[in-house]
Amino acid sequence: MPRRGTSERKTYSVRLQESVLDSLRHLAVDEHRPLSGLLEEAITDILAKYARTTPPGSGKEEGAKRGRRDKAERRTGAG
Repeated sequence: MPRRGTSERKTYSVRLQESVLDSLRHLAVDEHRPLSGLLEEAITDILAKYARTTPPGSGKEEGAKRGRRDKAERRTGAG
């Protein structure tokens, strides 16, 4: 995921279970990625999963379209 300028970023605090945060920290170290980058990837993925709009340039736009299509198929029984 391309890094965005700091002017586009906002700070937002979350509360996580300690075990989840510990696992996320270990993953960040193993993957040589910042914790915030992993969190942003996870949030973008869940937005695509639930067919919500994803930010332009996130690389997840097609996933969001597919998610909306899948959701519509589930409603109609098509697919």
